[in-house]
Amino acid sequence: MENKIVTDPKDMLADDFNDKEQILDAIRTGCVDAFVVEDHEGHAVYTLQNADLPYSTLVQQMQQGAAMLNARGELIYCNPSMAKLLGVTPQSMISVPLRSLVQPEDCAVLQRLIEDAQNGASEGELRLRRPDGTLLPSRFSFTTLARDKSVTGVLITDLTTEKSNLDLASRIQRVQDEERRGIARELHDSVGQLLAAITMNLAALRKEATTLSPSHSALLDDSAVMVSQVSKEIRTISHLLHPPLLDVAGLSSAIRWYVDGFSQRSRIKVDVQLPSDLGRLSTDVEIAVFRMVQECLTNVYRHSGGDSCSLELTRQENGLQIIIRDSGRGMPKPIQGTTSSGVGIRGMHERLVQLGGTLDINSTETGTTVIAWLPASERDPAKAAEQERRAV
Repeated sequence: MENKIVTDPKDMLADDFNDKEQILDAIRTGCVDAFVVEDHEGHAVYTLQNADLPYSTLVQQMQQGAAMLNARGELIYCNPSMAKLLGVTPQSMISVPLRSLVQPEDCAVLQRLIEDAQNGASEGELRLRRPDGTLLPSRFSFTTLARDKSVTGVLITDLTTEKSNLDLASRIQRVQDEERRGIARELHDSVGQLLAAITMNLAALRKEATTLSPSHSALLDDSAVMVSQVSKEIRTISHLLHPPLLDVAGLSSAIRWYVDGFSQRSRIKVDVQLPSDLGRLSTDVEIAVFRMVQECLTNVYRHSGGDSCSLELTRQENGLQIIIRDSGRGMPKPIQGTTSSGVGIRGMHERLVQLGGTLDINSTETGTTVIAWLPASERDPAKAAEQERRAV
């Protein structure tokens, strides 16, 4: 007769609980390289720290913060870069809800990004909160790692330096705009007035032209013509540096003025489509769009070789879209794209990015299309009045 060993179900449950507790403790303390999750589709391996697999080494050594979340949004893995970003140890982050690491106001956005990752990768900017209360502007990138979508991977990039650089670039841009406005005003008020005085003096001399020799009279006429030409050039340069219409009448009027002058100088026809109800926008937005139009039309003149182009500006629900097309021969290869070495295009891209906008340039042998978008904020009435006063 065989002896049957009967195991108490309570003992089996206790042993199973102890095993799982030891496994969880090993994961928390980093004593295992990986763990395996078994589901109906097979086994899924999740590598933790100190593993020999190349991708594990890459994640461990990468400069970006990296973490794995379970279905409840809790960390089950944290690489050293993320721990360093937060000023903690990797082990202390295990089982910590990710939502506790972001600013409370950003939790709704965080939840939406995690949910969106179930259907594909998602990305957004959130404020990472360190234990000491310091907030770090960060980019969160999510993607699912398990076949059953129960595990989500997240990469966290500290944007502090990037934001600081953007703020610095924005301040420099504002200083440059103020300098342009000041130079334009000085050219108009000082140089323009001096040229006007010279014109009056030449007009007075012309009244005495009968006493001059024919050669001297011809010199007087030539001088009057040259002073008139210089006055026009000074006025054009002054307005190109900062058109008074931009402050007084707004973006639509400034663009039409500039396009008319551009067409006269370049003999390039520009088909302009502007909304009739554009209204007044913030100073930064109006200047950014105007400078973009200047840069794009200048590139049409320099590179397209065509005799026409189009400019379309549309007011959308949350922003402005600007599309400039030409049917010329395209731009030189080094100039294409927003990462080119072209100073003008790079400056245009940086100015748009500072305002939360985007820039896309597509140039082929049959022409170039520039598409820009930026959020449109309304003009502050007090600032508008100040700008108009200074423009007069």
